[in-house]
Amino acid sequence: VVLVLLSLCLSWQTALFAAEPMKALIVDGQNNHGNWPQTTEMMKSYLEQSGLFHVDVERTAPQGTDPNYAPKFSDYNVVISNYNGANWPEATQKSFEEYVRNGGGFVVIHAADNAFSDWPEYNKMIGLGGWGGRNEKSGPYVYLDKDEKLVRSTE
Repeated sequence: VVLVLLSLCLSWQTALFAAEPMKALIVDGQNNHGNWPQTTEMMKSYLEQSGLFHVDVERTAPQGTDPNYAPKFSDYNVVISNYNGANWPEATQKSFEEYVRNGGGFVVIHAADNAFSDWPEYNKMIGLGGWGGRNEKSGPYVYLDKDEKLVRSTE
């Protein structure tokens, strides 16, 4: 949760000068960690207590792909994912891709980087994810070596 707040630091600086709080959306509904509802509520509370954000939560069905899941991402300055479950409907995926492509903010929380291993655009958005069947074909392993040189490895 602290990392979320740090990740949003630049957004907060912008919000300090704004007349209205920025709009944030937390997406959740499925996760392999049983405490995800509490985590979502903690993040929502912390962000709203700052006075810099108004936070909504969009929750999927508890199991399987939710055919009705279609948040209006473009209504928000930032989307925070606390989701790790079944694929979103294709139209929702395309809508989210467009949101990020057009400059929408996106923060991935912990296990949310495990979601959607077969969604290439999501893998590009998160930069590096683990689990969920990912391997060297999912993209390069990116890290800094001992000399702090950027390394991209497909091995």
